[in-house]
Amino acid sequence: MMRYQKGAVGLLFSGLILIAALTLSLASYKSTYFQSKRVQNEIAARQSLWAGEGAIECAFTKAQLDLNRTELINADYLKTNCQQPLSLDEIQVVSLGSKKYSLQPLDEREQPIVKKVMDFSSNRIAGAIQSTADLFMHASSDVSPPDPGIETDDGWECVAIRYKDKLSMNGAIVNNGLKTTESPYSGFQSNGKDCADDHTSSSASSNHHENDLMQDTSLSPFESMFEVEKEDWLQVRNSSKYNFSIISGSQPVAGSSAARIIDCGEKVEQEVINGNTRIWLEGSCEIEGASLSSLAQASQATDGVLLFLHNGVFSLNGSGNFKGVLFHFNDGFQPSSADWDGLEANHDLSHSNTVFDNKLKKVYGNSYPAANTAAYFQKGSFNFTGGQYLDMDGQMALFFNSLKFSYNEDVIDAVLGSTPPRWVKGSWQDF
Repeated sequence: MMRYQKGAVGLLFSGLILIAALTLSLASYKSTYFQSKRVQNEIAARQSLWAGEGAIECAFTKAQLDLNRTELINADYLKTNCQQPLSLDEIQVVSLGSKKYSLQPLDEREQPIVKKVMDFSSNRIAGAIQSTADLFMHASSDVSPPDPGIETDDGWECVAIRYKDKLSMNGAIVNNGLKTTESPYSGFQSNGKDCADDHTSSSASSNHHENDLMQDTSLSPFESMFEVEKEDWLQVRNSSKYNFSIISGSQPVAGSSAARIIDCGEKVEQEVINGNTRIWLEGSCEIEGASLSSLAQASQATDGVLLFLHNGVFSLNGSGNFKGVLFHFNDGFQPSSADWDGLEANHDLSHSNTVFDNKLKKVYGNSYPAANTAAYFQKGSFNFTGGQYLDMDGQMALFFNSLKFSYNEDVIDAVLGSTPPRWVKGSWQDF
């Protein structure tokens, strides 16, 4: 009997050992299973992150190659090249305003895998009109819209006119701000703000204006716009990037180093009709009346025209909206009364007492220069939608009659090229 009892105890003890061993084995297996599952989840999460980061890198590369900011928010823009190859459900693009866009690849739960912000804003200095020439305006001036400038808590630091030395206005200046039907560029979001109060001139008095009329003593429009020193202007004219059509003056002017372009408006219009939207004028040019209106109409069929005049006087007389940018650059050329002889503008600039004389005398003193020694003259309600840039240190630009200035960065991008995108500070590129 004792022997059977001992055998039973032995079997029980062996059974308990087996149960304990099995329990330990099961616990170990469960631990191993959960560890394996966790590793699998970590690998899946890491793969998802890699796919998300790869999608953002792909989107950034595509945006740099295409330079088409307005297409970025199109739902199918990134689908073929970036979304489908990485087996992602969606790459969401959220506009943050000021030409900044948040790229957000989404997982199967429609949650962002990673977020990075792409910035398309340009480094161009602000100003619907920028001039190193002294500006004299015998007219009321309407700005709609201005260059929005930088967004602040108080509003946008809008800039209508940026000038280097002298600005004299004989008439009201009205900055209509950013809440107009015209936008400074496609996709612009004001975030409920207008131009800040100290950047909104709106006065019947020419003596009262705000910081939207900004003096900048270091202003250099040519170098800012083309990123080339002034003395290297030939690099710009001959650059394949711009592929300028060149029209040179053929009529010598007695007493002047600048030849005159005959039938300037008709020649420029024909270039535009032929599909040439970057036009370099070498010498003096006058465009007026029906010719100016016809040219303005032809420009509307383009994305924008760059009209560049070098070393000469330039006169515009008429009305219309020119879809493009005017750039007037004089270096080594000094205008004189001889340059205006025979031009229609001479009737306004050369009689004994022009509308500008009192302003010129007030600014320069009794020995003021004559109006017919100006480099630029504009008469009538004519507007360049992409802005006006006058790089003519120490010379004069005269504006007569009602004026309108506007800013459209889409037009500037069309004629000068869009700014390549860049990551905002804090992206994973900033090692």
